[in-house]
Order: sequence, then C-alpha cells, then structure tokens
Amino acid sequence: MRRGPVSQKAIDFALPVALARGFVTFCRQGRGSVSTFVIHAAGYTAVVSVQMSRRLHGSLAEMEAQFAEMIALLRLVPPGLCRSRELWACSRHGGLRLFRVMEKGIIELGRDGEPIVNA
Repeated sequence: MRRGPVSQKAIDFALPVALARGFVTFCRQGRGSVSTFVIHAAGYTAVVSVQMSRRLHGSLAEMEAQFAEMIALLRLVPPGLCRSRELWACSRHGGLRLFRVMEKGIIELGRDGEPIVNA
C-alpha cells in the first residue's frame, strides 16, 4: 500500500542505476501519479515507479503481492514494443530489486534492464 510520496532516500539509491541506463526525466509526484521517473534510452522507454520495501528478498509472488496496488497502476500505462513498465523496490539500506510489470505477472530485471535468467 502506498503511503505518501516516494522517499528521497529511495530515489537517491535508484538514480545512479537509472542514469546508467539512459536519460532520466522525473515525474511530478501527487495524487494519481504512477511513475517516479522515465528512462529514455536508445530503443526503449522505461516508466519506473520506485517504492520502499520492508521485505526485499521475497519470491516473485511475494513481491507481486506486496506491491499489488502499484503494479495495478503501472498496468494502466499503455503497453508498447518499446515501452517497459517497471517497479523498483528499495530497502532502507540501499538494496534494490527491479521488476518489469507484464500484463500477467512480473519479471525480475538486472540493473542493465535485461531479464534475469534463473538457471
């Protein structure tokens, strides 16, 4: 459940990762805001919502349940071949997990934006 604006601490942890992927445009935070920032890169655009997490190391199903409300909001962003809807979960100690929000389910991403393949 979302309680107020995104923590500046979370944004500070996420920003270097975002800048490594492309040009970052911050979004105005307020009622109805879906994203924290948008990453513009060659070949794609990522709409990103950064959220603080009390439990960062859960399974994909646990993370999806923890952020169900924000994931539902991100699904309102129209899908596209060159658009990625992403949820970035951050711990208070700077840990960061990145997820791509699909029509059904979520996929974990590496810091480069590519899906993590569990072998």
